[in-house]
Amino acid sequence: MSTGLKRASIEKAEKVRNRLLALTKSPGLSKVYLTILLAISYNAILAIINAHAMRISFPLVAATEFLVLLSVALIIYKENLYTSDLPYIYFFVFFFTISIIISILNQKLFIDVIRNMLIVSLFLLLGRRFDKEAIIKIFLLMSSTILSVLILELSALDIYAAIFKPAAYFANTRGVAEFSLDESGLFRNALGFEGRFSFGIFSTPRTSSIFLEQVSLANYAGVLSLFLLALWPELKIQHRMLHLTLILLIILSNNSRTSSFLFAICILGYFIYPRLPRYLNLAIAPIIVTIALYVFYSNPDARGDNFSGRVTHTAEKIVSMETGDYFGLSISQLYTLMDSGYPYIIYSSTIFGMVVYWLFVCLVIPQYNSAQRRCAYGLSTYTFINLLIGGTAIFSIKVAAPLWLLIGYMTMHHRQPSREVKSRIGTYNHSTTQSVGTLWPHQKG
Repeated sequence: MSTGLKRASIEKAEKVRNRLLALTKSPGLSKVYLTILLAISYNAILAIINAHAMRISFPLVAATEFLVLLSVALIIYKENLYTSDLPYIYFFVFFFTISIIISILNQKLFIDVIRNMLIVSLFLLLGRRFDKEAIIKIFLLMSSTILSVLILELSALDIYAAIFKPAAYFANTRGVAEFSLDESGLFRNALGFEGRFSFGIFSTPRTSSIFLEQVSLANYAGVLSLFLLALWPELKIQHRMLHLTLILLIILSNNSRTSSFLFAICILGYFIYPRLPRYLNLAIAPIIVTIALYVFYSNPDARGDNFSGRVTHTAEKIVSMETGDYFGLSISQLYTLMDSGYPYIIYSSTIFGMVVYWLFVCLVIPQYNSAQRRCAYGLSTYTFINLLIGGTAIFSIKVAAPLWLLIGYMTMHHRQPSREVKSRIGTYNHSTTQSVGTLWPHQKG
């Protein structure tokens, strides 16, 4: 390529990159931050209203989530869609089509998978419009908010319960009856039970912070571990300390075995992942499923809330699946799969949906450098371990929003030193020429 053409390519790429990142420099950035904070905290806000003002029902919860997703979609539309966004749009269109086919086959409207993949797609596309300062700031805001409420919960549980009344909120909105033998007002699943694993540091029930239930708080620790894994060198010392404090406090007060395991894996992965071949993370899911099947066949009678019991539960669902289950003909059985992620995805989107989701998770981040490779391997580990012990938890907007915001950012930014920016942009757009195109050029720029 001649010097003139190369310069023109770089200038064009820089112009498009500046437009893509205009969102993070605009006066309306505070509205974007507010939308993301609302995504992780709207249940807490509705719980306060339910506790002190008016009864909240599930339709209002669903409508609030819809409004959050609509707000994200409008933000993305306002900032233009580019041809480089097409793979992520096609990803959603695929699952939308699958959902329509399943609805026809079952003669009932089925939108679970549409909702799940819409959350993934929208926040990923939003993250692609963030720069380094913006992604660091939004995680700082989220962690500070969660830490503040967590400290309140640990230091004054009665006040926390009086403010949010989680048990009453989930009873009204999810149909989860309050535990008759407990008057704390907390969500019944956070209360634990005799014999359940505990680090023994805190005597309080499993913590929930602004999420009001313990699973999402534990999963946020996993997402935050992934954030640190990807962006550790870019963070100020005080930011690192705040995030690490929150992770450790969540692990110890929530008594989450999965989060503690993922945190340890992220520490090791920071040094190991950059040395691994690109895209070898494709093997993580098959390895995890193979281990699960081995555990099941070694002890098929294992039960209980422990490693072998949880793994056996999922593996048993997998081996008992029938032909129709692989092609979306058994969505009426989804309620039995809330703790079995792999069967849940297959039942709700067919075996083809499971394959596409697996490939998407493993390949969505281009592994050009150490930061991206760390994040790619970390995402695969976080996702496929959680699918082994949970079904819908990782699709909750409370944790899926920050997760896919981060992933979107990592797909767009190659994390090269600043002195190499021009070369990086030119090389990137030279190899993917259409990434500089605009799908909806409704704005001048």
